[in-house]
Amino acid sequence: MKITSNLIPEFEKLFRQKLQLNNCRLRKKRQENNYEIITPAKDIFLMYWSEFPEINLIYQPIGVRTYQTEVYERAIRSHISFCISSLQENPTSESPLLVT
Repeated sequence: MKITSNLIPEFEKLFRQKLQLNNCRLRKKRQENNYEIITPAKDIFLMYWSEFPEINLIYQPIGVRTYQTEVYERAIRSHISFCISSLQENPTSESPLLVT
């Protein structure tokens, strides 16, 4: 699937809104398409992609991985899926998704 770069800011805005529901913070890293997600429990996940919307999410082993870490990871993955699906179903006229 090919997309225009205009969808990335839309994805980021929607994803930030979804993360706020779980009191998580999204911080953009210096490298392009790299983000850090910090949970209230101080767990850190790295989110990145080479070709959007194929997004990778990796847990940073800072401390002990707990049940709460798994709950946050499931929620974050769910938010990513929701945001991508939302953009695919409701593309704006300025930035349509092109399926190849």
